[in-house]
Amino acid sequence: RLAQLKGLAGGFGTLVLITREQFVAEVNRAGDGVGVVVFLHKPKHYPSAYMEVLLERLAAKHRAVKFCRIGHHDCIPDYPDANLPTLLMYQDDDLLRQCVGLAAFGGDAYGVDDVEWELAEAGLVSTDLPANPHAQRHR
Repeated sequence: RLAQLKGLAGGFGTLVLITREQFVAEVNRAGDGVGVVVFLHKPKHYPSAYMEVLLERLAAKHRAVKFCRIGHHDCIPDYPDANLPTLLMYQDDDLLRQCVGLAAFGGDAYGVDDVEWELAEAGLVSTDLPANPHAQRHR
């Protein structure tokens, strides 16, 4: 049991800021079998700020997954603000899934369960959620 607890202390556990120059090393070469969530964000943008809070919670819960954030224009020049928040999910240099905009999470009233469900659908995390929390669009 002690060995299990020590194992939980390892891993990633936080949402880290990366730059365009760091992207390949931090995402594409994260390590064999390491899942990576890349969050494209914009400073002083409410949907980005809210997603950041949710991802911090999920990073602490799912420590085996690497959670990164990068400025949307730093990652993809001229990336439209209307596509934020955007999550890119990678493993072993493969893009597994993209979630673009609020509709990908069920609409404006999405929460941590909606985001966790999408990560589970990509195969990056396991979840105890019994069903897709945004199968019906949120208000």
